Amino acid sequence: MEKQVVFRDRQELQSADLNNIQSYSAVTLQHLRQDAISNALHFTGGLVSPVSATEITVDALRFYNDGKVYVSEQVQTLNLFQYLPLVTKKCVAVVLWGKETDTQVEPRDFLTDLTTGATQPQAVPMQRLNACNINLLPGSESVDPQPPVIQTNTLAIAYIYLTATGIERIEMIVRARLPNVRDHEGRLFEQEAWRNLAEPRIASIATDLSALANKTSDLAKRANVIELANDIARVKAKLNLPSAYASYEADYFGDISKTDDQGAGYSSQIKNGLIFPLSAQAQAALSLFNPYDVAIARSATDLILPAYESKARIQTTGYSGDISISQYQVQSQVLREYTTTVWDYHYGYNYNYYGGWYNSWYWNYYGAGYGWSGYYGYYTSHTETTYQLDTVTTSYNGAIIGQTLLVSNAMWLTKIGLQFTQVGATGDVVVVVTETDGGKPVLGKTVTKVNVARGDLKKYPTETGIAVPPVLLEAGKRYAIVIITQGDHRVATVSGNNYTQGTLFFGTDGDYFSGDLTKDLMFTLYAAQFQQPRVEVMLNPISLAGGISDLSISAPQVVPKGCELTYEIQVGGKWYKLGDPINRLANTPDIVPLRAVMVGTSDLAPAFQLANNALTASRAGIGFTHWSKLRNLAAATSSVQVQVVVAQWDQANHTLACTLKSGGSSLTPVTTIVKDEPDGQAKRFIYTFTPAGVTNYQIKLVGGRNAASAPFVVVERTDIAS
Repeated sequence: MEKQVVFRDRQELQSADLNNIQSYSAVTLQHLRQDAISNALHFTGGLVSPVSATEITVDALRFYNDGKVYVSEQVQTLNLFQYLPLVTKKCVAVVLWGKETDTQVEPRDFLTDLTTGATQPQAVPMQRLNACNINLLPGSESVDPQPPVIQTNTLAIAYIYLTATGIERIEMIVRARLPNVRDHEGRLFEQEAWRNLAEPRIASIATDLSALANKTSDLAKRANVIELANDIARVKAKLNLPSAYASYEADYFGDISKTDDQGAGYSSQIKNGLIFPLSAQAQAALSLFNPYDVAIARSATDLILPAYESKARIQTTGYSGDISISQYQVQSQVLREYTTTVWDYHYGYNYNYYGGWYNSWYWNYYGAGYGWSGYYGYYTSHTETTYQLDTVTTSYNGAIIGQTLLVSNAMWLTKIGLQFTQVGATGDVVVVVTETDGGKPVLGKTVTKVNVARGDLKKYPTETGIAVPPVLLEAGKRYAIVIITQGDHRVATVSGNNYTQGTLFFGTDGDYFSGDLTKDLMFTLYAAQFQQPRVEVMLNPISLAGGISDLSISAPQVVPKGCELTYEIQVGGKWYKLGDPINRLANTPDIVPLRAVMVGTSDLAPAFQLANNALTASRAGIGFTHWSKLRNLAAATSSVQVQVVVAQWDQANHTLACTLKSGGSSLTPVTTIVKDEPDGQAKRFIYTFTPAGVTNYQIKLVGGRNAASAPFVVVERTDIAS
């Protein structure tokens, strides 16, 4: 409990009472500052500014030490000339310490005789000032100067880095400033707002994990699946055709390797099956209806993302020195570009929608990467990675350094901030972001690069912000920032930063060796912060005289996990997703408006690339003719059976005929049998021929349809000669 002086009516007032009022008040305020604010060393005010190459000014300030307040009421000028280093660099600290000083000396009368009341004047100080002293404390001269050791009860408020010619830079020690309650209130308000937004999502994680456990509890183990696959492989090896068969062949129409596209009257398409040819088509670019749409961001490479702001996502801080790029070996560096994966969308009825074909044979041609978006919609991609190798290479001559880092959360990289402590007279800089292999940068896996003119380089502490073509950095992967230049530039470093989980590399002889493991490059990676989670992007429409029955979109795009990118068409004033269960192109409109719908979060969003000839509007023909390549038999045969599997078959409106051509003769089947496939989704046509000892033949298929009916597709053809 703090003490207080008690006064009463007609009570004697002694000098000790007034002294107690003073001391009790001072102690109370000291305790309040110790207990409620901080009992450590802090300061307020005290901005340190250069006024010449060797002089600085320190603004008025207050110094807090264990709850006591010491004040410097005037701007002070300090000269650093005596501390200038002879050759390299030196770090000088601006330090504070407190001292109680008696001031304002005045003459006052002191009673010397109580009887006579005689007095004698004396000059005494009437105020006691808690004064703050300011001085300079130099460190040792070094190529990589370190701050001096600070004594107890003194506080460093700024570090001044000196070269032989004067002040290089001044770093205020912000962490030593006295905390401000109003600032804390602002930060707390932001934290509470974030909590209100994030807490409901975080609280649902337990439910999501429980639901995920329920979904995966009955899944087969990997070992069981492998064992089952081995058993199936053994069964397949034992299912040999009878020895009486002279030859057999099958075509699943994944490519034209078994097709004679030069045969008489050939007219068909091989696209995941044998489908009808086109009677008309039109191609157009995937382009923006409104190039100035404020809801989107368009890069120099025509990559379309939702509108965003660049926010710092990964940053290293704490300047510890710098390194010269030019001290390392100059060599030719070859960069290999990576581009986004191309996805193919198809909407309409002239396509293979038979799931049995894809489940059985799609892997033979493309591997994994297809999906349904509805009965009349289908999409494919030929790789699961975000980037695929492009054959374009670029060579650069220059010294090279690289900083690897771990990306813990996926992000769209939009800008890189670098700190150049020295900018040479010449020499542009090439900044590259690459993937890594074994923890080392791999220039052959470049994801983005940019050339920075020497005139655009800023000197530390001003950051050199380098805008890069937006690129998706995937979560859990290591990437590298690589700098290539022939200029005499120096870049800032920080003490080993565990946050990056990376290493600083230097290039030599076409390889890398580890640099100082205690240092990392000083950098900032800026990521896109998207303004809206859902954006609709209007695209230019496509038209085809006579009507459109099928629409295909083939464009590069990137869709991170948790995001969605869909294309929609407008028919009858309404928007429908490609793949709508009802074929919205059944009435063959002449023009089809388009839009893309991008759904993501504030941190992550899908993207697509504008591209020429990415849109194809078409109309299917009413008949096709297909020839197989010539089949040469090991022995003459008088019996040939051709089996054809057809999907999307309509008995009333479709026709299919099969003939054999051997030499100059055309043979028709003696019997034709049609039966359902086991899945009930396709028909199998079995044609039996009895030629007179032929040794070779070609198979001709001719299909037709009524103009008002949907096309069918041939998904398999097998012939057996016995």
